[in-house]
Amino acid sequence: MRFHLDLPLTATDGPLARTMRYPLTARMRGFRKTSPMRQDLHACTGDGVTYSFMVGTGETYIAVFALALGSTDKMSGLVAAIPPLVGATAQLFAPALAARVKSPSRWIRACATLQVLSFIPMIVGALMGTLPIWVLFVVAGVYWTSALGAAGVWNTWIGLTMPAHIRPHYFGIRSRLCQAAILAGLIVAAAILNPTHGTRWELTGFAVLFTVAAIARALSIPYLVRQRDPVEWPEHKSIPLWHFLSNFWHRTDARLVALMIAMQIAVQLGQPFLNPYLIKQLDVSPLPYVALIATSFAAKSLALPFLGSYAKRHGARSLLALGAIGTAAMIMPWIFADWMPEMFAIQAVSGIAQGAWELATFLLLLETIPSEERTSIMSGFYFLNSLAMAGGALIGAWILGNAPTPDVYALVFGVSTGLRLVALMLLPFVHTEVLKAIPIISSTLAVRINAGSIESPIPDSIADPRNALRRDK
Repeated sequence: MRFHLDLPLTATDGPLARTMRYPLTARMRGFRKTSPMRQDLHACTGDGVTYSFMVGTGETYIAVFALALGSTDKMSGLVAAIPPLVGATAQLFAPALAARVKSPSRWIRACATLQVLSFIPMIVGALMGTLPIWVLFVVAGVYWTSALGAAGVWNTWIGLTMPAHIRPHYFGIRSRLCQAAILAGLIVAAAILNPTHGTRWELTGFAVLFTVAAIARALSIPYLVRQRDPVEWPEHKSIPLWHFLSNFWHRTDARLVALMIAMQIAVQLGQPFLNPYLIKQLDVSPLPYVALIATSFAAKSLALPFLGSYAKRHGARSLLALGAIGTAAMIMPWIFADWMPEMFAIQAVSGIAQGAWELATFLLLLETIPSEERTSIMSGFYFLNSLAMAGGALIGAWILGNAPTPDVYALVFGVSTGLRLVALMLLPFVHTEVLKAIPIISSTLAVRINAGSIESPIPDSIADPRNALRRDK
């Protein structure tokens, strides 16, 4: 059975019927039920599902946990924005360190173990009723270092051990299961946190929640053990960050990156502080809070197939414009939202806008980056992107101050909106376009209020059009 897809495929592309239309078994023909390859695929799926459940119950609530501990609104926002920079810096060195280990399985298991351990200080602090804010920053930094430190190595591992012709369809199915696990995690989080909200057991609820997240991540480790290492691990060629910066700006996609960095600074000036705004200013309890996050995530997931079709018909640049305009407009309405249906509507629209923005930027970036350069270029871009996140959050924190009022929040969101509109001025200068629609599958690193999720593309899941053409002959 031969298939040829030319639609951009995202982690949630198509309804369940598409999974049935392109069954994984068709791509696995020739693999015995007890074959090592089948065992690798099953183990990879188990690892993804347990990891995703941790995402739905873990890092998402660190900023909310900071508020429960009595932290200021400013620190709650920063604890969601600064630690990813620590992880993005560490991931620049991860490929070289993993090459010394010579075993991606061992390296990723070590990262997973470190993630499990990162939850322990939060569990202990929640049970004791106190935890210094600097400890929370360190813990979140360790979490993101583990997450991003494993990501690039994991992509290389997949590229060396899984046949290229099964990756797009396999990861399409795997990603749908992972997203279901994230939604399940969000539901579990609401069930744990809502009964204890406002009671003396509130911090105990966080202790239980982080314990569940740690157990979920621990359960992924046996799946990692079952996956085989490649026969040979390639030698890593280090690319200095300055070399990346000095050469990247001569590329055709430099203007696109400039737009993305400018927009990220503007977005992060306001987005991290929506958590304290909702909880403290609007007095949103855990159940509707989790429901708001789930709404944005679900709207983004459901819209992606239609956004992919739009990109095919009208081009990725047109989709980029829609996503950029929607993203620019999605922070200011919160100042006027005082009715729960309005909040859900804002979340749904913001999830769709963020989905359009991410899909367009992934399409444009991965189209213009040669396949042999994707890992190095994306590592450098993640660093710049996280640096922009931290920079925007620091500006927002400076404006917010230590005792924000609704008027101060309105100022922060207004400045964020203004800078987003300024970033839009770079849009006409982006001339990059997708020449061929390519399947794109991403993994979810975190879920965020007003953003749906933070996604990372899986470069080695991208189908090679030349291979697809050969299979059709």
